[in-house]
Amino acid sequence: SGTIPKLNWVITDPSSFVTDCGNPSDFEKSLNCTECTMCCNAQGDCHSQKETDIQKVGIEDYTRFSWIFFACLLGVSCALALTLFAYDKYRTNHNVPGESIRRPSSTERDSKYALDAIGEGSVYQFFLGKSWLGWTIALATIGIQIFMLFVFVDGAKIDLSDEKTDLVYTWKCPRDQDDCQDTIDLDWLGWVAFAILMVAHLSKDIIHGSQMIVLSGKERHDRHARISLFSGGTLLTSVSLFTLFVS
Repeated sequence: SGTIPKLNWVITDPSSFVTDCGNPSDFEKSLNCTECTMCCNAQGDCHSQKETDIQKVGIEDYTRFSWIFFACLLGVSCALALTLFAYDKYRTNHNVPGESIRRPSSTERDSKYALDAIGEGSVYQFFLGKSWLGWTIALATIGIQIFMLFVFVDGAKIDLSDEKTDLVYTWKCPRDQDDCQDTIDLDWLGWVAFAILMVAHLSKDIIHGSQMIVLSGKERHDRHARISLFSGGTLLTSVSLFTLFVS
């Protein structure tokens, strides 16, 4: 056990520096090696220590990336709603033909569309009402969904020193061969099937959520209606996109 000192080598071959720094380990504590290209465990399975895509852009792990992801979604939603509201207000002030005036038929149609988009059996419909209890139930449901998704985000964390990690070691480095082989069996057919399933289950919520954000920028709605449409649309879109990311 212990830490392998830095050697300051310029290493380009992923099979050039292989050590027993994975888990489960033959030692009481696995070795710590930051410069190793491959970390293998006692079962002969190995993991490549190359940087992940998010680490290449300076983000430490997927948990931190998830918060940045949420912040970006909120920022884009706010920018879209404010831009559309400003444009709608400009059309009204300059008498550009449109539906900016608060006509009961238009506002009722938007409210019905929002309810149909969310689903009458969904707790998200409480965002369209004025009940504080309903909003509390809806926000609690959102919190539970995000918590459950973060369980999977935390499971994606790469920590070779943790014996309880969910990391899958996909490489093999036979002692009688110079090169390591990646045994992962993912192919393009699997990714196509995954894409079809995600589009079938999540595209409807993403599209409807985005349309609700657009409706929140219409001046014909009062402040409460705009807040309700924006909240429901942003949360519906964000949770759907976050589910896609976690998947």
